[in-house]
This record gives sequence, C-alpha cells and structure tokens, in this order.
Amino acid sequence: MLTAASEQSARAWLAAALRDGCLPADAGLQDVGQLLDAAANEGVVALLESRLRGGPDWGALPAALREGLADGARAAAAQWLLRERELRRIAEVFAHANIRVLVLKGSALALWLYPQPYLRMGGDIDLLFESRGEAERAAQALKALGYALAFAPAETHFEMTSRLVVDGVMRSELDLHYRLLNSAAYADIFGFDELWQEASTQQATGEWLRTLAPLHAWIHACLNRALDLQNRIPDRLKLLYDIRLFAARSGRPQWETLCDLAQAKHIAGPCLHSLEDAMQWLDADVPTDVLARMRGLAEVEAIDYRRLGDWRYMQWQNLKSLPTLSARMQWVRERLLPGTHQLRELHGEGGWWTLMMRRIGRGLARLR
Repeated sequence: MLTAASEQSARAWLAAALRDGCLPADAGLQDVGQLLDAAANEGVVALLESRLRGGPDWGALPAALREGLADGARAAAAQWLLRERELRRIAEVFAHANIRVLVLKGSALALWLYPQPYLRMGGDIDLLFESRGEAERAAQALKALGYALAFAPAETHFEMTSRLVVDGVMRSELDLHYRLLNSAAYADIFGFDELWQEASTQQATGEWLRTLAPLHAWIHACLNRALDLQNRIPDRLKLLYDIRLFAARSGRPQWETLCDLAQAKHIAGPCLHSLEDAMQWLDADVPTDVLARMRGLAEVEAIDYRRLGDWRYMQWQNLKSLPTLSARMQWVRERLLPGTHQLRELHGEGGWWTLMMRRIGRGLARLR
C-alpha cells in the first residue's frame, strides 16, 4: 500500500521517466513494487514500458522492474485485442439499428493519438449518443450481445451504464452518454450534431463507429479532467499524457483554433488548467502566447477555474446553469433522494436507509 508521501515520490519518478524516456537524473530508483503499483494506478504501465525500453537505460533497470513492466505491457496488448473485438461487435449492432454513435475518451484516443493502441490503457468504453432516447434504444439493441443496464439514471443525469456479465464475471462495461459531460455546467457546450459533422472514422473499428475530431477530443480531455476534479476523482498521469500528445502534434493553426473555440464556448479555464498541469508534470510544450491568451480569457469567465476542485462551488455552478426553477428543483431532489438501484451502484449493497446514511456521510465529508 502506497503512503501519501511514497505515492507522490513514485508519481514524480514516473512523470520524469515518461517525459524523458530514461531514468530520472535527480531521483533515486524507487521501490520496484511501489513503482509498479503507482504505474498501474496512474494507468501508464504499458506506456512506461514503451518509453523506457526505447531509451538508453532499459538495461540498467532492476530485472524485477523490467519483468513487471513487460508483463503489464503484454497484458495491456491482450486487453486491447479484446476491446477492439468488442468495439467491432458493438459497431455491427448499431449499424444494424441505424444508431449514430461517437466513441469517447481512452478507447478513441488509443485508435489515433498513440503510436500503438494498447499504450493508452482504459477501463470501460465510453459512447456518446444524440439523445437519451437514442441511448435507451442503444441499450435495448445491446441486449443481443448480452449487455444489461445497471440501473435507469435520473432525468438530470446524462449517462447510463450497460454491462456484459458472463458466469458472474464482468467482461465489458459501456458508459452510454447522451451529453458530452455528465455535469449540468458543461452538458450543453457541444451539441451532438456539431461533434458528428467533424468526427473521424477509424479503420480498426469500421465505418460506423466514429471518434471526435482531434480538436474536440482535446477539449473533451480537458473538460473531463475538470469533471474529475469536481467529483474528487484522483488525477492520473495517463490523462496528462493525452494532453502532452495533443500539444506535441499541434502547430500554430491548431493552437489558434483551440483558443478561438475556448473563447467562443467560455471554457478557457478548464483548458488552461489541464495545459498547466501537463506542463508541470510532463513538460508539455505550450506556446507562451497561448498561455497568456488562455489566462486572459479564463479571468473573465463565469466559472473560476481555480475552484474546479471545490465541490460546493461546482455544485452551485451546476445548479445555476439549469434554465428553469423546476429543473433546478428536480436536480436537487434527484441528488438528495436517488433511487435504490442508483444508491447501490454508487455506495454498495444495502437497504435504502443504510445507503442513504453512507451517502450523507460522504456528503458531509465533502463539505469539510
């Protein structure tokens, strides 16, 4: 088990190794077990193996570390083959049902942003549909593959989970989104048609499954990190490495378009936050004039990007973003009194009252 101090030390070591592709010059070699655990937690085992194996210090690493990384890379490659097969099965179902869908996050970025898909480790498969009705239709179509919905989400939630369970073991999990982000403050920044018009097809998954255009994927990566901050989900180096790669492949036109779109959508703050973090941890190459413009834009936005991790502040921003009083009342009610199935999904097994007490306890902890 990693302590807070050892976790930060290992994270710094991993970030330096990912950044430079060699042993960190200013840090001693960490405990091998802690490094492997930290790399798994950060989602970068296969990526770290690739970076170090291609550098000058691979032979100088302890044998246990080399073997652990190599085993992890092989496991990630095998996992990707299964994921690619599942993406193709899903594509066939949606093509037959004539359902438009966009692949999001790691499963999409693996297809085009990384040298090899398995280097971008991920868990579930995130899919975006044009409406809740289409997501529900997709969930119905997926039953032919053995998938089943975990629970029916409340009206003010914008995603549902569908799982494939075989002999009591979960084989695949799909997040079916019907907004780009499951947060009222950011839910309507991009419409589905706007994203669909510029989306890309990928040879590995056929013509039916599309991925976000590079610029939209970049912005989504930044907004998704902002949402993780809001929900107090631990940050991971794999997300920052996404930002580093986006920055590395961008020239002046891409940077200018990013700034223009951030200005038009009033999301310079979340974009700036991710750019600065990627610079701090992974030395992402961001032009100074881009940073200056983003900072100027962020200062006049309604949401203070310095408070993205302030849960109370962001809940207030979510509430304010809803258009009517009735929508706001529904949003509050559904968060104060969620259904039993949703409570079990969030807080484990138990009766409604037991789960509500757990929920209240977590809520009070967030207010401290």
